[in-house]
Amino acid sequence: MENIKQTLEDANHDYYIYDLTRLRDRISWIRSVTKHDIYYAAKANSNLKILETLLPYVSGFEVASSGEIEKVRSISSEVPIIYGGPVKTKHHLAYAIEEHVKSIQVESLFELDYLKDLLQDTDQTIEVMIRINLSNIVSNAKLKMAGVPTQFGMPYDDIDEAIQLCKETERITLTGFHFHSMSNNLDEDAHVTFIESAVEFTHQYKQHLPEDYSINVGGGIGIDYDEQKLFDFDYFATRIQHLPQLTFELGRFITGPIGYYAANVFDIKSMHNKTFVLLNGGTNHFRFPKAWNHNQPFEIIASEDTVGRIKTIRDDTVVFAGKLCTPNDVFGQPYNISHIKTGDWVVFKYAGSYGYDISHLQFLSHELPEIRYI
Repeated sequence: MENIKQTLEDANHDYYIYDLTRLRDRISWIRSVTKHDIYYAAKANSNLKILETLLPYVSGFEVASSGEIEKVRSISSEVPIIYGGPVKTKHHLAYAIEEHVKSIQVESLFELDYLKDLLQDTDQTIEVMIRINLSNIVSNAKLKMAGVPTQFGMPYDDIDEAIQLCKETERITLTGFHFHSMSNNLDEDAHVTFIESAVEFTHQYKQHLPEDYSINVGGGIGIDYDEQKLFDFDYFATRIQHLPQLTFELGRFITGPIGYYAANVFDIKSMHNKTFVLLNGGTNHFRFPKAWNHNQPFEIIASEDTVGRIKTIRDDTVVFAGKLCTPNDVFGQPYNISHIKTGDWVVFKYAGSYGYDISHLQFLSHELPEIRYI
């Protein structure tokens, strides 16, 4: 934590700290143990320095909005982009074509209608993959996008028509299928089983696909916020080595462990037999623990300041709360604390993904958290 401590310059601010050296090491390791294509899912953390750091290592970027396309194109005019998301309007698709995305994951006949209209009377072409919500997926992942009723994927009744539309439209090439099915899965064998189902499904439609067809299995590989189990990516890579070339869209697994959110302890209060540690930050800046209603792993960096009023507690269960005008501004479940005092820093770990990017940063118009890189 010493390198983190050196970045915490001012208790008037809260901070995100991203360890870019650790990021390079992590993506290098991931690439070294698998033959398969690794795209980075920009939704996890679209910070430009993160994207720039990953650029030399990844096969490309997966995006889910025009804004993410713009960010990726600001760092490279040529890196391959895969564009997904359940609602892509004609305007969004036109922008994607204009910015020369490599492939679009379609999950609606309307999207194919729009693409057909946009590409007629032009010399532009586009690759598409049809997103499939497999019905036979079983997992204990935190979030499930497939195997259960969700809004994602092309309805099974529309798949044949979608394939026919692609065949009839000269400038659309159907290259394969997309199967992003879960989020934060920690079971390596279950993930292999899911991928095998995706491969089997794709093989059923081989006659409609080019020889070098694409099987995009999305992301969903998780990190354990209880710090009890690691997803063994080395073992996982050996289990999928024999499979046809796959495309992964990894986000959380790449950037989650390299980020931290730090806020200073402003006050400690006992209210109606419950202890609150008030931080000079809030869920508007780091929403994730509240969104998942869990205990986010953390460490405390002790303040060396002994001047003025100081409150201290030991061996207590506390609620970490922020500075918003709502009782909902708490960082998940209560935490067990051995020792903490005002002026200390609470540093939440695994804040490198779905931290800054999913937080409601404009609520109450507080100043934004500072971002530091180490």
